[in-house]
Amino acid sequence: MHRKRILIIDDDASLIESLSAALSPLYRVSSAANGKSALALLQTDRTDLIILDVVLGDGDGLDLLPDLRERTAAKILMLTGHGSRENLLRAIRAKPDDFLDKPVDLHTLRSRIAALLRGNAAEADPLDRVRARIAADFLRQLTIEDLARTAGMSCDHLRRTFKARFGLTPMAYLEECRMKQAAVFLRGTDKGVKEVAWDVGFRNANNFSTAFKRFYGVSPEIFRAQHRPSSPKTIP
Repeated sequence: MHRKRILIIDDDASLIESLSAALSPLYRVSSAANGKSALALLQTDRTDLIILDVVLGDGDGLDLLPDLRERTAAKILMLTGHGSRENLLRAIRAKPDDFLDKPVDLHTLRSRIAALLRGNAAEADPLDRVRARIAADFLRQLTIEDLARTAGMSCDHLRRTFKARFGLTPMAYLEECRMKQAAVFLRGTDKGVKEVAWDVGFRNANNFSTAFKRFYGVSPEIFRAQHRPSSPKTIP
């Protein structure tokens, strides 16, 4: 039986060495330090799975992901950066086949790779199912009961275990996703605060403004004034 091929794309030589050592008994492992080298390898080598770091020395791993999708049907496992929830949220939205936080736990990595290559990664971990559902559906009306059903856990058990792994309760993570999207709307559109509130899942604009100020330290109106580009001055 031929061993599956894995391509690691990362500019950290020590991480590549440790991952290669951990995976090579089961898989054929190659590596690339940047996007250009990775795309060149894909032209000559069949690859079953790609491990892609979200941050590369010559650019952003998330920007590379569409090019990888065009060149290969390999599964893509994204490594998100060093506990950054911002990178995590960006990685989820980029829709890799799976994602894993750094520092990498090798046992978890092997388990995720095996699940991806079997085609059932979405079933591998109930907490990741919840996190992925929040990232995909945060504009909808989600309740803790909805998320508990997704995980197959009680509400209390989900709160405890989700916070222990990710540092936030499920509902706090849901609110964070909504606040980040609200900031995008306030920076880049002319939508009113009530409309933005509705678009990010709030049915009460006052509740939205309170949550936004708690998250960013200023009201939505002040945030917009601080972050919208100034109109160009005209010479009379």
